[in-house]
Amino acid sequence: MNNVDILYKLIETGRKGKNTGYSTGIPKLDEYTGGVRRGIYTLIFGTSGSGKSSLALYSYIYRPLKDHPNDNIKLIYYSLEMSAEILLSKLLCLYIYDTFNKVIPYTKLMSWREIISDEDYDYVLKGRNWLESISDKLIIIDKSLNNKNFYHSIMTYLEEWGTFEKVDNGNRTIYIKNDPQQLVQIVIDHLALVTPIDGHSKKEEMDLISSYCVTLREKCQISCVILQQENRNSSDMDRRKANLTECSPEDLKDTGSTYNDCEICIGVYYPLKFKIKSHGNYPIIVEDNGQQGGNSFIGLRDRYRALCLIKNRHGVNDKMIPCNFFGELGIFRELPNGKTISDYTPFLSLIQPQTTEIKDEVQKESKKEIMYSF
Repeated sequence: MNNVDILYKLIETGRKGKNTGYSTGIPKLDEYTGGVRRGIYTLIFGTSGSGKSSLALYSYIYRPLKDHPNDNIKLIYYSLEMSAEILLSKLLCLYIYDTFNKVIPYTKLMSWREIISDEDYDYVLKGRNWLESISDKLIIIDKSLNNKNFYHSIMTYLEEWGTFEKVDNGNRTIYIKNDPQQLVQIVIDHLALVTPIDGHSKKEEMDLISSYCVTLREKCQISCVILQQENRNSSDMDRRKANLTECSPEDLKDTGSTYNDCEICIGVYYPLKFKIKSHGNYPIIVEDNGQQGGNSFIGLRDRYRALCLIKNRHGVNDKMIPCNFFGELGIFRELPNGKTISDYTPFLSLIQPQTTEIKDEVQKESKKEIMYSF
């Protein structure tokens, strides 16, 4: 089969809807990037506490697993910061909220501050079947990582899920999946925590793993999501004064090779960390305690993040996606245009108070009862 044959086969596959990516749960991100797709190298970076791990877990792990339970999905998560148990607890919390509209942060689920209530524990028990249902789709590796054990572990799984064959008289090796529609995706959280070996510097070790991700993408249609820290340049006082604290690839910590290697680069911008009072049309810090909806509003503060789509080889780039962020569960939600928002109360909590319409109806009924009694 030559390259033209392969192209037309891919086109026909697309006509059957089999090339469409999975939703990240963030509509604009799906629109710009095509969502979670096979054979894409995505780089996510940000300052410490910006929510880059939450974005990877929510959009690239949880949403595909939750939204496509019957699809052939294999997700390999190299968790270099969190234990496998903590990562699973966060997924369970997302499931409980998504399914039962119940907010149980993982710290509460683990009874770190106080013992979880019987009511909340019932929801935990209800989520067990779902966790077990994804056990063959999600592989969590929470041990130290270097280029050799990364390569060895990935090759072991690929040989289980497909075959490597010699073609062109043995001059070229291709990978054939047992299921052509299978999504295999790797997440490394985060790359700076790799353990250098064989006398490599940290940069050399990171660059080598990134180069492996490029090979896996090109030869095996494997998707990679790499998380990387941002250095401290963005918090420089001169940049703050010039309002230049937004994510830039120049701020990548330890190496810039990941930016060159990736197809999609997303910066997670956290303006509150830089004491920015507003971002775009969104109030981050409100100091005059203006009244909104009868409540004292002090700004979106830690409920706001912006996803900076800095690089996108297959579509538009230099796009900003304002998001509501709920750190207790690690949920990102796309915000409407700030100019259309008159009341920010609904964007401050996952559990919404009664809507204005419901409140009005309740007040009307109360007035009727009072008038009748009188």
